[in-house]
Amino acid sequence: MKQFFSYVKGRVRADKILTAIVFVFIAFCVGSGIYFGVIGQARNCVMSFAYLLVVPVIYAVEYGVRLRFAPLFMAILLFLIAGGILGSAYDLYNYIPRFDEILHGISGVIFAVLGFSLMKALLGKEESNKNFFICLFVGLLFSLSIALLWEMFEYAAYAFFGIDMQEDMLIDGFSSYFLMGTHNATEVIDGITQTVIYYADGTKVILGGYLDVGLFDTLNDMLVCLMGGVVYIAALLIDHKLGGRLRRLLVPETNAFERAKRQKKEKAPAKEL
Repeated sequence: MKQFFSYVKGRVRADKILTAIVFVFIAFCVGSGIYFGVIGQARNCVMSFAYLLVVPVIYAVEYGVRLRFAPLFMAILLFLIAGGILGSAYDLYNYIPRFDEILHGISGVIFAVLGFSLMKALLGKEESNKNFFICLFVGLLFSLSIALLWEMFEYAAYAFFGIDMQEDMLIDGFSSYFLMGTHNATEVIDGITQTVIYYADGTKVILGGYLDVGLFDTLNDMLVCLMGGVVYIAALLIDHKLGGRLRRLLVPETNAFERAKRQKKEKAPAKEL
């Protein structure tokens, strides 16, 4: 534990840009927590302060898997996380069209880059350079795996706790074999203008179409994440041909710890015989 705190202390001192990015994220979470606490929104208040745990978790991941996140990677990652507060607590999902899709697209890139870096760390510098395309492919698979786990988490939150984390959507049509009474044919329903929900003590009318409670959101989020992963592959392929400048700015370093140890040894005074 002492070594971990020493690492974080040295990390904060060594990378001022990264420290500034983390400080802005912390200030945003604390400010949001205080604001929602004052106006009496307990759920959003707790969520805002809970997001502060992300910072030590990120440093723990760095320390545990021997990676060093680049400032650009960290900025995008923290924006992605802050997007949860912006979208849910500040209701930007309703104010900004496709804000949820933007976040899922960014997550596709970020987790693909992280998977790429983990594969590089596993193979080592020499082998990862030889197997660059394998590392790219593993990064894409890692990103899609995270997307799948997240959608399973959203479903579990609803199935076990009744928490609706999926974006509902109004659609104007669908196809169903259930309405035909057989799996050999489907009935096409089109031109739906409203949904009527019948309660024991009344009804509720939802105008605009049929209320889909998560199917479209789940599959759409995974497809958008896949698109983000494709963007990651295209960007790193082009960057690979151009010398790797983007990779140095975005991809976490896998040999930073070893280099730091070498530099420390080089600076240490030689012992007198």
